[in-house]
Amino acid sequence: MQNSIATRTSISVLAPAVALALAFASPALAQRTEPPTPTAPPTGSTTDTTPRTLSFADLDINADGKVSKDEAAADARLTSHYAQVDRDGDGQVSEAEYAAGHQRTDTSTPP
Repeated sequence: MQNSIATRTSISVLAPAVALALAFASPALAQRTEPPTPTAPPTGSTTDTTPRTLSFADLDINADGKVSKDEAAADARLTSHYAQVDRDGDGQVSEAEYAAGHQRTDTSTPP
């Protein structure tokens, strides 16, 4: 008989505790697990879409003092005019050649 009373007491104490735990766990289990949908950038003039001119140091990734064709690939304008900018034809653009190419850009000829 005493065993029966202890079992009923345990059930009467555990039942509300389990119900309470389930009540708090249900909202957490019901949450969406999908990643949030990215939002579009704000409209207006806050987004600058003009291409940024890379400096010689930005392009000279290995810091050898020259920009190779592979390194120039980061700059579409330089890539399209690489042979013109590489004045000595050594297959590398020096800092002086790069600067001269930018001076010509100011007067209308791309680097």
